[in-house]
Amino acid sequence: MIHLSRLRMGRLEGYDWPAYFSRNARRKLLVEFTAETYLTEQEKALIFPSMRMFQAGEASDGKHLLETAERYVKKSGDESYLEAIRWFVAEENRHSDYLKKYMEYYGVRPEKTIWLDRWFRRLRKLGGLKGEIIVLTTAEMIALSYYRALSECTDSQVLRRICRQMLHDELRHLVFQSCTLHKLKSNPVEELLRICLMQMTIWAVWPRLRKVLTVGGFSYWHFYRESMGYLRQSIRIAGQGEIR
Repeated sequence: MIHLSRLRMGRLEGYDWPAYFSRNARRKLLVEFTAETYLTEQEKALIFPSMRMFQAGEASDGKHLLETAERYVKKSGDESYLEAIRWFVAEENRHSDYLKKYMEYYGVRPEKTIWLDRWFRRLRKLGGLKGEIIVLTTAEMIALSYYRALSECTDSQVLRRICRQMLHDELRHLVFQSCTLHKLKSNPVEELLRICLMQMTIWAVWPRLRKVLTVGGFSYWHFYRESMGYLRQSIRIAGQGEIR
């Protein structure tokens, strides 16, 4: 597990998230294959089923999220948050594009319908902005373990660069969304719901991610402990407004 304190982001109160996302957009990854080590058929069979799931999950127009963010901004006057959310949606779509380019290089088509993705998207719409953020952070915490494992599954330097970029971005997404929950005043009941949601999600995604996670060095219980560890860090930020 990566401790969020290693990000050295300083004080989170008043953190300029639009400026961060703007800087990060200028440093986006250039996916090139000139020195790519071509994958074996076994490696393709290992990584692409789950990669297709994550590629679809990263892609979104963010319509419902933006609508809930706009309602929050009208009540709170926090105009910078709406700008940050727009940057966030754009960054998530860049992630989808990275994976799509990698898949296209190997002739792998995107997956159109994934029941887990549909379930997550429907769940996000049940509780306004707070519901959106809780479900988003759950998916992002799962992704942190997945991309760490995926980077160990092949010798592809292109894929490893993509995974490093994903980890860099998703760690900061977790902090950003946890800070949002702090603004929205997280409470103990919601913390319990977050724990239950994470446990159900781990159980639901393990069959789809098992092969990649296992080859990448994760047993089920390692995956479980790491995901719950990220959740504890997120809950701490949501409650205290700072990384410790």
